[in-house]
Amino acid sequence: MIPSAFGRSSRPVTLNEHTGDSPTPDENSPEKMPGYERLWRLVLAVAIVGGPLGYDVGSILIPAVHEDGSTSIAANAAANPITNTMHLVAYVLASFLLPLGAVGLAYLSYARAPWPATIGGLLAVVGWLPFSALTALDDLTMAMAALPDNGSYATLSDQFANDAVMGGYLLVYIVGHLVAYMLLAIALRRARVIPRWAAWSMFASSPLTVAVFVLPGRPLVLGDVALSLLVIGSIPAARAVATRNRLSNA
Repeated sequence: MIPSAFGRSSRPVTLNEHTGDSPTPDENSPEKMPGYERLWRLVLAVAIVGGPLGYDVGSILIPAVHEDGSTSIAANAAANPITNTMHLVAYVLASFLLPLGAVGLAYLSYARAPWPATIGGLLAVVGWLPFSALTALDDLTMAMAALPDNGSYATLSDQFANDAVMGGYLLVYIVGHLVAYMLLAIALRRARVIPRWAAWSMFASSPLTVAVFVLPGRPLVLGDVALSLLVIGSIPAARAVATRNRLSNA
């Protein structure tokens, strides 16, 4: 069951497990890595934390969350233009970093938990790719809100947001990334890459996100809590990919 999925592995494993020659601890140190390897590890580490962090910041600042066109346009028109622009910038950055971060998480756990790492990584990449389109929808709503007689664009906004293309993007985004982080949390814990608290933090972010839309009153604060948990759970993973050192179990 889920608790056993976070159980300890029978033996420790380094991030890169080889069947033949194994690098010595000295060769494993960041100082001995080639410059290109340090670079892509740094990029993955930044993406692992920066993607969820950008998403979290953008979601805190966003003026409307999955509302109808009229409500969304009115909320954007009334929003502070600086914070609204910051929300959009954060989402744009997150749209690039989130798929890269998913690759980094899958890489960290692949040697010891190949199946959950592979499935979780693929689902996360596919699930995050539509985030760019959803961010563009926010940009469109902001543009509509800045136009004269902005209320007249509500019908167009609804038609665009709810058509087959955007609806398909939304469905892939929801299912893909929510399932992915549960699988990746299990994979990372099985691989003993991150401590148990970090795995549970990452895992819990998905059901908390679902709770936002199924509980009465749509408590949006739960969404911010869920993203904050994802950020917190991702920090040890980012450290691991940057340093190439396996974290001790906690």
